[in-house]
Amino acid sequence: MTSPNRRYATPPTASRGPLPLMRPRVATGWGRSHPSYALVSLLCLLLVGCREPMSVERFVGGEGPYTFFVEMGDSTASYDFDFYTRVDAPLDSLVRMGALPLTVTWTSPSFHVFREDVYMPMEGRTSYFSREVMVPYRAGVRPDEWGQWTLTVRPVDPPEGLRGMGLIVRRNKEEILDGTR
Repeated sequence: MTSPNRRYATPPTASRGPLPLMRPRVATGWGRSHPSYALVSLLCLLLVGCREPMSVERFVGGEGPYTFFVEMGDSTASYDFDFYTRVDAPLDSLVRMGALPLTVTWTSPSFHVFREDVYMPMEGRTSYFSREVMVPYRAGVRPDEWGQWTLTVRPVDPPEGLRGMGLIVRRNKEEILDGTR
């Protein structure tokens, strides 16, 4: 006996006889069972997934110099750059660590070279044997030439335990109003 509050029928048992034969369902129009629906959904997912990422991150290990290839081909965007690194050393060395001098060299797609000296403050998350540092380098960069630039970072006096150098590039899309930026 079933209770009156029960919504579902009891499962068929052998005493009720065989289950009735069911006719196959025929797909008509653009219902969920139509094969074209799955194909269109797959194509939409592929188109969304093929967009260029808004940020790219790369880490180069070793003692340096560290070379990064930076694609700046979008004339409607500006670019932000951050450096990051990790130093593995005893805690007393990490506490005494000052700013890390870097020579940064940019090479344009037409092989013009631009060089500058910057200092990377070595303040960051510290554990007993390591320090992780991430600092902004440049923001809102609009290159004179569009294309692939080469960025070379050379630590002037690298500390003991420097594991490498990383670069984060963020592309900032901006709207163009009346032909001006």
